[in-house]
Amino acid sequence: MATIEASSNWLMSDMDLRFSQFEVLTTTGAFFVCLLFVCIFLEASDIEQELGATAAEAVSKQDLFWASVEPSGQEIVLSGAAPDYAAKKKAGQIASSVWGVSSVDNQIAIIGEAGTCQAEIDDYLARERVAFKKGKAEITESSYPLLGILASLARNCQTRLEIASHTDSEGDSTINMKLTQRRADAVRKYLVRRGVAPEQVEAKGYGETQPIADNSTVEGREANVRVEFRVIGDTV
Repeated sequence: MATIEASSNWLMSDMDLRFSQFEVLTTTGAFFVCLLFVCIFLEASDIEQELGATAAEAVSKQDLFWASVEPSGQEIVLSGAAPDYAAKKKAGQIASSVWGVSSVDNQIAIIGEAGTCQAEIDDYLARERVAFKKGKAEITESSYPLLGILASLARNCQTRLEIASHTDSEGDSTINMKLTQRRADAVRKYLVRRGVAPEQVEAKGYGETQPIADNSTVEGREANVRVEFRVIGDTV
């Protein structure tokens, strides 16, 4: 009887050991599967960013008043403003020719004569930029003369404008998005106070989603913190 009980205890102990080994193997296997998916996700994210940067560099060589490239997997979404259909088409063709791009959603607007307004605005913004107090949505006083000129241009152009605010990749992306929206709203409020019709200007914060330079360098981050004025195209 003692022999049977001992055998039973040994059998139970052996089953417990095997079950424990199974648990270890299952847990380890699950860990490595999760790790594999994390690696694949991170690699896909890196590839997407690299694809977007390559396409953005290629499209930036076109004669467009402004353009943005947003990757979504292997699809590229183009937005911006072109002087004519030929420039829009060419930008789409160049984005399509980038290795790894499977499709292009070309949403670039053709603004025709309104491009004159965009060119004038870009000319002023190339020399000066709208500045804010660090980490805040408060416009510095040194930017008021520039905004006064931009308000005058906006009133004369009579086309709808988007105030697009951007930042670098420093800090939390959600906080950056909210900060750029508040900055765009602050600029819009100032322009309206200077006589620009409220329905003529839209404010949009893009956070860190549309970089124009390398965020790994000081110069690149400084370039990415910016406010753009984009002619949407239709007359108010």
